Amino acid sequence: MNSNGEVVDSSEGMSELFNESFGKVFTKERLENIPKAKCEYTDCQGSRLCDIVINEKIVMDKLKRLRNDKASGADELFPRFLSKTGNELVRSLTRLFKKIVENEMVPRDWKDANVIPIFKGGTKSSAINYRPISLTSQLCKVFEAIVRDQIVKYLEDNRLIRDSQHGSRKGSSTLTNLLLFLDKVLNCVDEGLSVDIVFLDLAKAFDKVPHKRLLEKNEKARHWRQVIRSDRELVTESKAEGMY
Repeated sequence: MNSNGEVVDSSEGMSELFNESFGKVFTKERLENIPKAKCEYTDCQGSRLCDIVINEKIVMDKLKRLRNDKASGADELFPRFLSKTGNELVRSLTRLFKKIVENEMVPRDWKDANVIPIFKGGTKSSAINYRPISLTSQLCKVFEAIVRDQIVKYLEDNRLIRDSQHGSRKGSSTLTNLLLFLDKVLNCVDEGLSVDIVFLDLAKAFDKVPHKRLLEKNEKARHWRQVIRSDRELVTESKAEGMY
């Protein structure tokens, strides 16, 4: 149903409604007023992630780890096909991934995605009650996994991630976060102190991340500058172009 209360029953019309609804949540930054981030990291030994190591062994390992139950992206390359033909594809994919890092640009096809609207709750006839799930290229995910692993290792080795962060870290989770939090609360209670707790829930938090500010902070942190340029095109230009 559109904003005028009219029922939309055509595939094209529903796609436009979902596209409009999903596009409204993204943060529109004022590019002329991006604050400058501070240089937070200085290593006396000059340690810096200037490049990503990509070889056939690393690529093949990622291909073998693809889950066959996952869907393909807009390129219709299914993970089962990629994992089964890994021996034949690994050399070409390794050359492709190295070229991407060298040219600091991802293929245009990787920016296309099949966007699936998932119902969250409420009235099913309203587009705002759905969240988008983007099915991107499996090849893109393989490349992203290689980049992610080496960036995370660099951050962990140089202790650039605070111990208070539990999300998206190996060996940490919401459970470890809650256990530490509970321990602090119990210690305060034992000492006769009062405890005030404020819980915040940011609606559509990932969609509202200001990408330009995030990129500015990453570059000032003095790591993976070459790689982040490769991701910039993907992050800032990707959008829901249709519903499938």
